[in-house]
Amino acid sequence: MSWTSEAGGGREFNIGQYALPDLRFSFQMCGAHWRQVTTGWTYPPHNHALFELNYVMEGEQMTRVEGERYVQQPGELLLLSPGCTHESRIGGTDSMTYFCIHFDIDDDFMYARIASLESALFAADSELAAKLKPDLERLFRLCGEETDDAAAALAVRTPLLRILLELCQYAFDLPEPETRANAAIMGQRGAARLLRERYALEKKIQDFLADPSAGERSDDRSWFPPFNWVGLFSVMVPDREFWGKPDRFLAKMLLEDALSGLGIAAVAADKRVLTAVLFTDGFSVPPLEKHAAECIRLLERRLNEPVRLGLGGVAASSAELKALYRQSLSQLGLRESDGTLPNFDFINRTIRLALLAVESEYADPDLTLGRLAARLELTPNYLSGLFTAETGHPFTWHLTRIRIERARKLLEETRLKVHQIANQTGYTDQAYFSRCFKSVVGVSPAAYRAGAQIN
Repeated sequence: MSWTSEAGGGREFNIGQYALPDLRFSFQMCGAHWRQVTTGWTYPPHNHALFELNYVMEGEQMTRVEGERYVQQPGELLLLSPGCTHESRIGGTDSMTYFCIHFDIDDDFMYARIASLESALFAADSELAAKLKPDLERLFRLCGEETDDAAAALAVRTPLLRILLELCQYAFDLPEPETRANAAIMGQRGAARLLRERYALEKKIQDFLADPSAGERSDDRSWFPPFNWVGLFSVMVPDREFWGKPDRFLAKMLLEDALSGLGIAAVAADKRVLTAVLFTDGFSVPPLEKHAAECIRLLERRLNEPVRLGLGGVAASSAELKALYRQSLSQLGLRESDGTLPNFDFINRTIRLALLAVESEYADPDLTLGRLAARLELTPNYLSGLFTAETGHPFTWHLTRIRIERARKLLEETRLKVHQIANQTGYTDQAYFSRCFKSVVGVSPAAYRAGAQIN
């Protein structure tokens, strides 16, 4: 029986009854840190889809937000709205210390009211700054402390919730925001939703990698974005103290930005390791070694720290993610290999060469498995087995998918006749092309073109 059922609940004795609507919202904090700097310090122009609270502990900070200049003295609080471009530098003091919280609220009502405050500076003796000061300074003192036990974790969450409560109450006490301000807020919400999707994916990946039984699961693609290939590598800065510094957050952002143009990327953070997972829907195996090497160079240049790489590899199945993760850790010396890890490096290079050839030569009607095997100096049987074992599909499946994908583009973007498109995608027989197209897409080439024009 459902707990909401009124069966046997004594309804006949009710004098009145009412229920509050169901409610769900979430709060995300990331990149909370303090930093002490000296003369000459600057932070370059940047923006992000997060709210930011910046609190000066000592010294003077000068921040430019969308061209407007703010000067913060000790005890003063600067609220930055999502999406605004801002940059900072030390003011006219020998040193400066600030504490900063980046956060997001997944609740349209609360988000809109806080965003309506826009970017604003609150004096040290203002009502909001005075109310937030004890909890901000409490979090400042907690920075760098271990938070493994329940008491320490609660010590962080409690002041955060009080800060959120006071900030929301302050925003709710103000007049209703104007309509024109709401238009800007709508654009900010879109960026915030994308950010939440990325955080949700990171949480899934962290849970997956931490689950001892994850490697024994079948390939469940519903957990992850659509992909043809998934790649994984881990990075580590040998200096243990680095991971308690703000640069850890910067390293995560740098990795996310560097990989964002290559597919759907997520970076999972552990105590000493950042693990990047890249999902791509391309036909060719992504050159993960190249991308990872570029990321290492970027991190070392921006962080001024030596960075070690643990290359997991590329796979066609999410069920192999755990093995890729173990391999990346073993290369960093964090976990010994159990001797059963597959040799992803060699296999990926072979498959990459094969698929690159298919992708570039799909229009050749004479492209066959035997011809491709001869070029790679492999037997056709071995290459056929390699395709199926490592991608889950035979050579002909990949060739057909690439050809049909190109045919779809030609049907959408050109006025070429169907027989011309068949010739340009490697088919000498129009009837056979149409059968292949329908088996993959579900409709004939003519029907597909008609539907594309309607849409």
